[in-house]
Amino acid sequence: MKQLRFRVPSTKVLLPVFMLLYSCQQKEVSLSEPVVARTNLMLSEAQMQLANIQIAEVSSGEIGRELLLTGVLKIDEQSVVSISSRTAGRIQKLYLKNTGEPVKKGDPLYDFYSEELLTLQREYKSLQDNNWNFLGRSDRSIAVENKLLLQGMLPSQIAQLKTSKYLFPVITIYSTESGIIRSVNVTEGQYVDVGQQIYELADNAKIWAEAQVYPNELPYISVGMAADVIVPVAGNLHIPNRISFINPAFEPGSNVTLVRAIINNPGKLLHPGMHALISIQTQKDKGIVIPASAVLIEKQGSLVWVQNEDGSFIRKKIKTGIQSADSVLVLSGLNESEKLVVSGVYLLNSEKILNKGNETENENELVEMTGQMEK
Repeated sequence: MKQLRFRVPSTKVLLPVFMLLYSCQQKEVSLSEPVVARTNLMLSEAQMQLANIQIAEVSSGEIGRELLLTGVLKIDEQSVVSISSRTAGRIQKLYLKNTGEPVKKGDPLYDFYSEELLTLQREYKSLQDNNWNFLGRSDRSIAVENKLLLQGMLPSQIAQLKTSKYLFPVITIYSTESGIIRSVNVTEGQYVDVGQQIYELADNAKIWAEAQVYPNELPYISVGMAADVIVPVAGNLHIPNRISFINPAFEPGSNVTLVRAIINNPGKLLHPGMHALISIQTQKDKGIVIPASAVLIEKQGSLVWVQNEDGSFIRKKIKTGIQSADSVLVLSGLNESEKLVVSGVYLLNSEKILNKGNETENENELVEMTGQMEK
């Protein structure tokens, strides 16, 4: 039987054939994929108003990080004065019995009976009645009068004693200070010793605003730094001020310390116990400042939308610095006079995602919007 033999073509012949087949296959795959036209998003004035898209020109400015501390208004401890008994005796009557009551200098505080005071009155009266020197008084008489003044009698009361036929067993003691009663430490009928506290007063012309500070916030605060005291219950009253004191010790059992600002209270509208906020601007810096509403935070970083001269929109990646409540400092990625989208950025971003799907972007790429919004 005759054996048939086939001759295999050489690789020089087969290689061009395989390359042609592979090229045809690749063309079929490419032709089967959809083609998306990459055109910039163009919006009319009506469309921009409907989408609430607002544009602002990029400009330089100053920004500071705001530190908002929660606190409370307190009595100015440096204005606290103590009204004490100047001699031993008994409280016959209290004219003021409640804390928080206002006291003016010269107001009656309490009626007081004192054996020592009565003895001095008797001695003074005797010296005056037996004084035959009408041109002057004796040194002894002047000394007794000074003792009466030191023990709480007023010059008018001593003058009345001088002309009266009787002694005054009960003397009314008047206030030598003005303020608010912080505490009443005696009761009617109580016997008190020399120097025993009867009232404690505090001046309300000035008041303290104290707020809590955590350890990580302390490095940004210093005495003398400008601070804005806000009192919400007083109609969000803003009082420009400065930090006057930082407590060097932390509160027992906690990781907070106190900072203080002393504020004027001319209208007496502020009262101890009111809730207050202390706003401090820290880390001030200058540069390109944009609204916080213009910034998108995504996995690529911080992004903004910018309008081109032809009205189309592109998305840019920026590097940000310090932030305040409503502004952001831009370190790189934007130039002055560029037109920035400050409102409606989320709508533009959603439109980009719908048109481009989940396409992965290069971090340094300026991504253009594709498609066109329907009118």
